[in-house]
Amino acid sequence: MTLVELHDCRFFGRHGLLKHEREAGNEFAVAVSVGVADTPLPADCDDIPDSPSGMISYADIYEICREEMATPRNLLETVARRIACRILNGWPEAESAKVEVRKLTPPIPGITGSAGVTVCHSRG
Repeated sequence: MTLVELHDCRFFGRHGLLKHEREAGNEFAVAVSVGVADTPLPADCDDIPDSPSGMISYADIYEICREEMATPRNLLETVARRIACRILNGWPEAESAKVEVRKLTPPIPGITGSAGVTVCHSRG
């Protein structure tokens, strides 16, 4: 399997259950991994259309993430699931989508790291 991936994409969003999370917003990091079945290729193949992931665009995946991060949601699980579902619905060659959404400064006293969720979806 080939993985098409985006790492550490940064967005400002207004996700959260608490009123002040929606009002103030927060910084988020998103990572996406899309699994595509490998196909036999000649050893010297070095052309996008001939690669297993040739039709999946990093820019299009980023745009899906940007759109979903711009729409306020109560739960990060909802944001991650919507991204994963849109990827699987948008590319028939995509067999799986793993989406991680992290709130970089969660409103938890004493926490110095991020908090987030990872959603994994696959066809079938």
